[in-house]
Amino acid sequence: MRAAIGLLKDPDVLQVVSHPVRLRVLAALSAPASAAAVARAIGQSRQNTNYHLKELERVGLVARTGERRVGNFVETLYRAAARTILVS
Repeated sequence: MRAAIGLLKDPDVLQVVSHPVRLRVLAALSAPASAAAVARAIGQSRQNTNYHLKELERVGLVARTGERRVGNFVETLYRAAARTILVS
């Protein structure tokens, strides 16, 4: 279950979330989605989006929610850790 509000205090986490593409990734993850779906939503390549998803996951702002099979490919689904993020 994701939190309603995430409070950011750690400078390292703030540095990760301050990237404009990462902010767009977080906004696109209002519902669980794959890297490919997020990439289409924000107009970036899947590889670039996947990189930013991994960075957000590393600091706990994005979590894996499962996988789904699409043909012979298995997609990982991600979700934002909180619906709203506040910077302290």
